[in-house]
Amino acid sequence: YLERRVPTPIAQKVKAKKIKGIYFTPLYSRSYPYGSVASTVIGCVNNDGKGIAGVELMYDSLLSGIPTQKLIFTDGFGEDYPLLRYSTGEPIPGDDVYLTIDIELQGILETELNKALEKNKANSAAGILMNPHTGEILAMASLPNFDPNNYVKYPLEMRKNRNITDPYEPGSIFKLVTFAGALAESLISTTDTIDTHNGIVRICGRTVTDVHSKNKMLARDVIIHSSNVGITLIAQKFDKKTLYRYIKLFGFGTPTNIDLNAESPGILRPPSKWWGTSMATLPMGYEVSATPIQIVCAYGAVANDGILMRPYVVSKITKFNNEDVLDKKPLRVRKVIPRWVADTLTQIFREVVTHGTAVKANSDIIEIAGKTGTSHKTIVGEKGYQTDSYFASFAGFAPYDDPYVVGIIVIDDPKTLNHYGGQVAAPVLRSVLEKAISAGIFPSPSSQKLFVYHRDKNNLVSVPNLIRTNPAQAREILKMRNLDAKFYGVGNVIVQQSPEPGRAVEPKSIIVLHLRQLPANPEDTIIVPDVKGMPLRKAVEILSEHNVPMRIQGRGIVVEQLPEPNTILDSNGVCILVCEPKGEFADAKEIK
Repeated sequence: YLERRVPTPIAQKVKAKKIKGIYFTPLYSRSYPYGSVASTVIGCVNNDGKGIAGVELMYDSLLSGIPTQKLIFTDGFGEDYPLLRYSTGEPIPGDDVYLTIDIELQGILETELNKALEKNKANSAAGILMNPHTGEILAMASLPNFDPNNYVKYPLEMRKNRNITDPYEPGSIFKLVTFAGALAESLISTTDTIDTHNGIVRICGRTVTDVHSKNKMLARDVIIHSSNVGITLIAQKFDKKTLYRYIKLFGFGTPTNIDLNAESPGILRPPSKWWGTSMATLPMGYEVSATPIQIVCAYGAVANDGILMRPYVVSKITKFNNEDVLDKKPLRVRKVIPRWVADTLTQIFREVVTHGTAVKANSDIIEIAGKTGTSHKTIVGEKGYQTDSYFASFAGFAPYDDPYVVGIIVIDDPKTLNHYGGQVAAPVLRSVLEKAISAGIFPSPSSQKLFVYHRDKNNLVSVPNLIRTNPAQAREILKMRNLDAKFYGVGNVIVQQSPEPGRAVEPKSIIVLHLRQLPANPEDTIIVPDVKGMPLRKAVEILSEHNVPMRIQGRGIVVEQLPEPNTILDSNGVCILVCEPKGEFADAKEIK
């Protein structure tokens, strides 16, 4: 060919000249109507229509179909002989690949990650939302990303999916492994007292310190307050092979086998190659590298009663005649920890959010459980760590007592004073989940949940979660469960309680509640902005920014909103969005 992808106006001018020997062949290219949304998952195709990244590459042979060839005889003037045409057969269309990705949830995740990226002036941001019981990837984003319609304009770095390609030393988010293993092996109980030596100790030739120093703490508080000293001391109860076994059980050091190309297995050396300091650094999430997909699967195992699932992004594949080629089923990898250990960790992770290092993940809408992580970045090409460059992360699941989603947020090098995972990453996951509930993507937790009177088989009463309720509400809830309250402090909101939520106690037990005075919101009215004609994702973003409660009917484009724009909405009001699909973009999960 003389030139490829010639603009149509130019091609028409050349064609009008009727130059002998010049022929025109129409070219067809893949169209990505959602642009950069989910681009690092979907990938792209090159000028020849071949997949070169993401799902496009992984399933290229199925998406491409089978072309046909025609043999045509022509005379000296370039005219063909209709009777002398031969064909190798009819072309076979490519298959349809359906993804587990929810396009609206994907949009919310990318929007919130982009806000965090700009707010913290970070290098990049990554996030995953997964169904912990099946392994279905509901959303997966890596920013900055690219527009697959014009992929050549973007550097390769922006085209890769960091969630599966870029392992990093995870820091405290990795404390899950040591603590879970210690519980499962009966090396500790959650009520054991750990002597944390006022936040500094010399172990294995390494000095380990805590951000917030304490002389002693309960074992459960080692996770709640993310004590480096505490987790390192707990790790000394292991032998190397046992600790290594639990690291492997949780899936680190090996690929998750997600159905995407270029997945990294991370970095995990066998015990025979550990250094003298390894038993001090590994428990804190150093000397091991993991990808976000490995970490979210590990936390998914906790949310799934201790069972690790294989993640996947393709739900099914069908032929052009709608015949199923593949209907993906959830795949259980293995049992990692006993269910009672998973339940114990869940309660502790919930306390991390209510009064530990992840209070910024605490939500009035959905009860989140999780763990924060902050780790120094290595010096590229050299040994050692950068003193002022970090990874900030948060992994968690919700609702904590019956989770339907597990997620992770990783922010690369936040350039703000508060660079910790609890400050930078935790509020991102909370915001994503809250907006997903507002958009109707996830179910809204029942407002009556805390008021249900419940006893187990032994006639014990389950302690309700009273965090962020006021004293009057707490008394009423406890009265309905036949429990009593004892208040400490002065204030209008409960910020801490003992025993923790979910604990089974005797009827008439006293629940200790700590109060704090929090400022009330002076605004009791809201002006509803105009979102008519907008895509639902954009409308949800705008209404959320204006703190407008909403209810969604349908999907696609907002065709009606009630009340009308610029209406004053009282504090108990809600904005109803009526949406309809927009033509061929109605099914966003299909790639053709």
